Amino acid sequence: MVNGLARYEFSERLADILGESRRDLRFRVTLMVTGGLVAPGPRGRGSPPASPQYAAQLLIGAMAAPQQSQTLEAIRCYADLRPNASAACGNAPRVLFGPAMVTAEAGQRSEFLIRLDGLSFGEALAGLLELSCAEETRAIVASELFGIRINRGCPVASLQFSACWQGRRAVISHTYGLAPDAAPPAWLDPQRGGVVDPGLLHTVFLPVRKLSEIGLLTTLSEDRSTPMLNKLGHKVAAIKKMAELAAKTPHGSRWEKLLSALTAVQAWSEQVDAQENRLLEVTAFGSNPGELRMYCHVPERLPANAPLVVVLHGCTQSAASYNKGSGWSTLADRYGFAVLFPQQNWNNNPLRCFNWFKPEDHDREKGEPLSIKQMVDRMLSDYGLDRDRVYVTGTSSGGAMTNVMLATYPEVFAGGAVIAGVPYRTAKGLREGLESIFQGRSRSPREWGELVRAASPHPGPWPKVSVWHGDADTAVKPVNAEETIKQWADIHGLDLQPTMQMMVDGYPRRVWQGPGGEELIESYTVTGMTHGAALDPGAEPHQCGTAAPFFNAVGISSTHRIADFWGLLAERPASARDPATAGQEAGRSARASTAGSTHTIDDFGQRTCKEDATQKTGPEDYASGTQEQRSGTSRPFGLDVHGIISASLEAAGLLKPGTSNRRSDSKAPLGIDVPGIISTALEAAGVLKGISQRSASAAPEAMLKASGWEGAGWELLLDDPRAFRGGSMLYGHASSGDHGALGARAQSISRRIKLGSQPELSYVRRLDLNAGVNDYTSASFRVLIDGQVVDEVTAIGMVHQETEWLRQAAIDLERFANRTVTLTLEVAACANSYSTVYAKAWVDQLMIHNAVDLACC
Repeated sequence: MVNGLARYEFSERLADILGESRRDLRFRVTLMVTGGLVAPGPRGRGSPPASPQYAAQLLIGAMAAPQQSQTLEAIRCYADLRPNASAACGNAPRVLFGPAMVTAEAGQRSEFLIRLDGLSFGEALAGLLELSCAEETRAIVASELFGIRINRGCPVASLQFSACWQGRRAVISHTYGLAPDAAPPAWLDPQRGGVVDPGLLHTVFLPVRKLSEIGLLTTLSEDRSTPMLNKLGHKVAAIKKMAELAAKTPHGSRWEKLLSALTAVQAWSEQVDAQENRLLEVTAFGSNPGELRMYCHVPERLPANAPLVVVLHGCTQSAASYNKGSGWSTLADRYGFAVLFPQQNWNNNPLRCFNWFKPEDHDREKGEPLSIKQMVDRMLSDYGLDRDRVYVTGTSSGGAMTNVMLATYPEVFAGGAVIAGVPYRTAKGLREGLESIFQGRSRSPREWGELVRAASPHPGPWPKVSVWHGDADTAVKPVNAEETIKQWADIHGLDLQPTMQMMVDGYPRRVWQGPGGEELIESYTVTGMTHGAALDPGAEPHQCGTAAPFFNAVGISSTHRIADFWGLLAERPASARDPATAGQEAGRSARASTAGSTHTIDDFGQRTCKEDATQKTGPEDYASGTQEQRSGTSRPFGLDVHGIISASLEAAGLLKPGTSNRRSDSKAPLGIDVPGIISTALEAAGVLKGISQRSASAAPEAMLKASGWEGAGWELLLDDPRAFRGGSMLYGHASSGDHGALGARAQSISRRIKLGSQPELSYVRRLDLNAGVNDYTSASFRVLIDGQVVDEVTAIGMVHQETEWLRQAAIDLERFANRTVTLTLEVAACANSYSTVYAKAWVDQLMIHNAVDLACC
């Protein structure tokens, strides 16, 4: 045992620290025993040891229960509180407008070694006491934790950490609230004799100094097998070992600088992971000896025998963050290939680097290389991909692992791209690995080549290789790029003198060609660039990715150039194109093919399409336009009278088949638009209007479903005078805290939409968000595309009402361009007591600019 304070003595010492009476704490312990929360035991000699779990329960009972008799209820309720989103500077009442954004300032926020992901409040508190008890982690708790706050007036608790936020020291609150369908404690529950507002609105605060004292009184098990201590203790020990090894080399200061840079990379990466992810995780792909995770991105219309690109992230990055920075999934959507993203686990490496320097992870049929090979096999099998067009690339440790994959499985890969990496087998072990990245290791081309030839029985042919490096890189010395070129030049039997040299986008490119003139090796030296991948973010066809730590916007896209080097940027097969785009490309002028349009979901059962005001329309454009564009009218609640008449005439043989899609087509009898004439006559006679009115009299729910909307909690208000300009509008309502319902309650409605190349969203709204019950209740309205928030208003601890219609215009949807997406409107309310919190939203004039089609759900 470590420490060894018995449970009975611990309660008396805890009373002294908290400033409570010893008799009070002893009585609470008795309640815990009689209530079955802890096992009984003697009070004197032989009393059971006070474990961190026991200490956490007693501490919660003392802090949360207003009266002794409520101790058990307080422990059961507060220990089970679930984590909510973190917030800077506490939970002051506020209204938030717009979706959360990843900014440069956000990347400056300190990241914590203490991770509480997925733990309840009781588990997190017990874990902090464990870390305070253990010698190797005690200082981390003292430096990162600010204190613990428990609110007795509503079931809310928070662990507060001290951190750097926007250049200043701030308190980051990790708040915990009721789990879904959980009940508040008895003193706050009217159904059990409590009151909603008992007047106990004060909070109890425990500073980190006292928590550390309490932790020192607890007893750890002999094997110290607690999850949090294992996770953090091993991680701290590994980082400490790496730091000690680096300090013994002449490059200790560079190591410290790299660790500082990786902190910013990890901060940005974790924000990306929390906000968006275009990737799909795949499990059960093999024995997975390297204990990696598998993610992939496959375009919706993947052509047969498509290529596969394997993408390997760098240290502290994730599959999702590397994808967002590099833009590989964007390129895959444009050109029709699949992307595989292996992801390292923190347990394998304390910095989440691929272990390219470990013998067990750089040999064929072992460790991480075998895991990645098994992922490739799974992708090839699942999606029928082309086995002769598999490629691999990565940056930093991912670049080093790229060389490992090319050397150990050369028969699998047709090509590779090493960005800021090192040669294969430049190191055996961590010490040599640090020397390689900070100093570089020089060998002859023959020596480098023999290492690759010895890695597998493969006799050739060998993968083509692209090598990228910034000449101002201080994390991985640029000489490693030259050594990598030596290695692959020897493998291909090439001279070190390049065949060609040129400037591309202002940067020097060297090319080594084979006997037949084929490009086997290329090298880009990005002058002035520090560590990371070269990017050219933007919306142009040659641009992709997002500028971020280790993703450098330098005016050249390594992602695009590498794909071009591999031959992936040839014209995309027709089967992989959007059907609308493929149809437009045939027989249409360039001017017509780039025409913009606006789809209005008008009255939420009709659709109109308008040409951009700036677009001149010629005869060809008119002939190839949609029916709604030519007629200038919208379908009454989705009922296409013209189409019905056309179909009837075709069935009767009075109109040639296929003419129903063209109102003024030369194939109509004598060029006369018979359906159009009949429709016009019906309109003049008032019959068409009558049809429209009869349609309007249908149930609003049926009209919503018929027009593609699906969901609950929203309704269509017909001919409502409160609408923006009269007519119809959508109304959504969600509430919590009433009818015995607590926690987050959301109502949403969705429909499918096909977007064009530069889509934008606009709408008008009125909101009534009532969350003024306490500082932790919230009400919100959100607009989402494929689950990602594009517009949002959230009231926390206060009321927000919009008495006038507000227009939200030009919301950029470019990141969803050329995709069929799901548009969602959502209202949500979250209450932690039996006082009603609600969110109401009225939405009108919902428009998608540059939409291709509105597809039904």
